[in-house]
Amino acid sequence: MTDGENTTGAKAGDFDAFYRGLSGDQRSVPVFPILFGDSDRVELEHIADLTGGQLFDAVEGSLDGAFEEIRGYQ
Repeated sequence: MTDGENTTGAKAGDFDAFYRGLSGDQRSVPVFPILFGDSDRVELEHIADLTGGQLFDAVEGSLDGAFEEIRGYQ
């Protein structure tokens, strides 16, 4: 869980390169970021799109509701 703000360490492009270097099986795991607080929507949407996941919004809805929706993907 993250707010999406990159304040230290690797940059977003570094993650993209790392992710693209993974095997097909390793890239088959989707990521479901949850938007909450002051999250960076653009960064979290990018992660979801890159990995085949989906962004869930807990700013407009509840955090519990977001987790319940994600469980539906299992």
